[in-house]
Amino acid sequence: MTARDVSVRLAAIIVMATLSLAGCSWLGIGSDSKPPAASDNASSDEILKRNCADPKWKEQNLGLWYSVCRQSLRW
Repeated sequence: MTARDVSVRLAAIIVMATLSLAGCSWLGIGSDSKPPAASDNASSDEILKRNCADPKWKEQNLGLWYSVCRQSLRW
């Protein structure tokens, strides 16, 4: 097997892996959580306060909760 054959096979594997991962994200496979339904008259601040107070939302979106909802430490 020549170096060219190896590089062609490696490129084909990379392309297949990229396409399969892109297909999963495009089809939404693996995302069980649905975004909360927002009413037309609710402001973004009201939605944020409601989501930050919801323990289930906190559990599902912990990274977002830490960056948006968590109070900073007071020294």
